[in-house]
Amino acid sequence: MSKLSDVVSRRAAELNISQTDLAERVGMSQPSISDLFNGVVSSPRKWREIARELQIPEEDMRQLMIEAGREDGKSTRLPRIVQEAIRDTPSPEAIAHQPNGMIDKTPIPTTGKPVRMLPVLGEVVGGSDGQYDFNGTVLDYVACPPSLANVADAYAVWIDGESMYPRFKSGELAYVHPRKPPRRGDDVVVQVRPRDHDMPPRGFVKELVGYAGDKLVLKQFNPDIRIEFPREDVVSIHVITLSGQY
Repeated sequence: MSKLSDVVSRRAAELNISQTDLAERVGMSQPSISDLFNGVVSSPRKWREIARELQIPEEDMRQLMIEAGREDGKSTRLPRIVQEAIRDTPSPEAIAHQPNGMIDKTPIPTTGKPVRMLPVLGEVVGGSDGQYDFNGTVLDYVACPPSLANVADAYAVWIDGESMYPRFKSGELAYVHPRKPPRRGDDVVVQVRPRDHDMPPRGFVKELVGYAGDKLVLKQFNPDIRIEFPREDVVSIHVITLSGQY
């Protein structure tokens, strides 16, 4: 049991809220809430709603999730499939000469056939700048869209916060093609080396502007600002090819 599971269990008992009641209030399944209470998951998808119902301040809930995800025995490395993709990230020169691209928001068709499942990666604890910690945690599995069916290392991330609104809404699911060459204007997941070498890479969902000298330049929509990272700190740039509401 983690401190997170202890706190949510205690607050639910104090407020006389059962797991079933909480699941109904936040729009999740009872088994998913049970996993949270039992310490099976450290980053529930609707953590903000859960925090509100249990009257836990968002910053406290965010910190509890970070601590739960970094307990002894849990990986602080990127999954192998993402590590392999990093080796094939295009060079800054290749990015600088790419034309603008458009994100594909075509709805995913559904069929009666079994579909491949993609991992949803990272800790959904983004702050106002939309930061993620890619510590190897698999938050969930989702159906793979046809456009990524043959991409062995494709993955997805939940959009957390409002830093990219209206391009992305909080709670949207973004599908990532790690091997697609990024171009100016693409929406991307950028992984940046951590400030502390013992920590996992930081990840950001932004629009790619390009390189300016020794800086990677990204665009954020809310507020409308540009964000820069030293070129040497950039671990990878992965293209978001599809997105939509869960």
